[in-house]
Amino acid sequence: MKLVLVLLILSSGLQAKTDWVKKRYYFTALNELLTKSKGELNDREKQYFEKLLTMTGIEVLEDYNPKFLDKVNTDSVYFILGKKFFGKDDSRAMRYLTQLEKNHRYYPESQLLLSQINANKNDYNKTTLNLLACQTSAQINRDQQKLERIKRYYQMIYELCVVNKSRYAFGEGKFDEALKGYNKVPKSSYMWPSLILEKAWVYYHLKDYNRSLGLLITYKSPLLDSYFFPEAEYLTSLNYFQLCLWDDTYTVIKQYYEVYHPRFRELGAFFSSKRLSNDYFYNIMFRPKAEKPLDDDFVKKIMVRLKKQVRFSLDFNTVRRINAEVNLIMKTETPQVQKELLVHLNQVKENLVQKINYHAKEDVFKTLEKVQYFSGEMFKINLEIISKKKDLVYSNKKLIANRGRGDLSQVQRDKKESFWSFDGPFWADELGDYSFGLKSNCETVRREGEEE
Repeated sequence: MKLVLVLLILSSGLQAKTDWVKKRYYFTALNELLTKSKGELNDREKQYFEKLLTMTGIEVLEDYNPKFLDKVNTDSVYFILGKKFFGKDDSRAMRYLTQLEKNHRYYPESQLLLSQINANKNDYNKTTLNLLACQTSAQINRDQQKLERIKRYYQMIYELCVVNKSRYAFGEGKFDEALKGYNKVPKSSYMWPSLILEKAWVYYHLKDYNRSLGLLITYKSPLLDSYFFPEAEYLTSLNYFQLCLWDDTYTVIKQYYEVYHPRFRELGAFFSSKRLSNDYFYNIMFRPKAEKPLDDDFVKKIMVRLKKQVRFSLDFNTVRRINAEVNLIMKTETPQVQKELLVHLNQVKENLVQKINYHAKEDVFKTLEKVQYFSGEMFKINLEIISKKKDLVYSNKKLIANRGRGDLSQVQRDKKESFWSFDGPFWADELGDYSFGLKSNCETVRREGEEE
């Protein structure tokens, strides 16, 4: 790849940039190309530009002014500008995203973004077409790659499109269709842990409360202990509530109030003092030894979950590449050359760190807000239980509550699903396939010694 790139540069007549590429100063070469050309590239320079981006990563383009990038006119720039205006000016974002050629490496992602824009416009026919185009092009790109990391990248895009299609089906009440999509995502996917909650909601709406509970209990596994979702605790209590297992419901609510709520409230108070920092949240994600916020497992769990998100890992990989180039320049160049080259590199790095910090901070505070929100929702469930108990008293009835905790007859499963009795060891790949066998306790009987 590097040799091909150098030959391309030599053949294009861009002699001034050759030294930077030979020295592996890819960010420097990219910046020099854009600044000297003022963004107005000829066809050979555009080829050079696209090749350089394979070395630097596309995230570095976010550091440039959109008006400046608008002059460049390459597919990678169309994509980055589409991303930049997505959610802010969707008509402008769409104008850029629809210009990408079908054979370009960012075409699948452009279709994913277009699907979200069309979904926001309630144009679900176009949304579906975008998602199908995304899936097809992602599969083709994946199968054409030799490098495993590139294959994984396109597999991730494919899965995102599949999952988004399931989410739209869920929103339309097509729960069986949504479930088919979710089941296409393998357990090896980085998305799978968070999708457990979404699948649990599907089963809840299908009234298969046992399967929903079985999915949610997966989060109690040591392998997934970094995934704490307040919503999962809320859905667990809802499932028990629908089965009229009110004591179980109360146990979940009580644990939430006694364990999670006060600890997150403490974290919220602590993090509030760090809101104005431009790098604090970046540091606790990627430099945990330098920044120790609180001796609390919840902090580690939140940060581990954030680090697994692709948007953070892509930006951080760009920071690492910049650091490598900075270190190389510091080792090999004179002080004068260092002074010339490092100003831009350090500025790009600082902007990326601030970007990661901002989004990490945003996610942390959203999690804290969800803890508070679901505290309120659980309180409502508790009030509903009290109300239902009063109704039973007034009607001289009670819940039947005279059977065992559950059995296989209560488990709904298809032909492909087997039953595991947990008599002995079990494998980690069984995570996510559990189902409870609880019988509904909603049948009522007359109280003894009382007449109707």
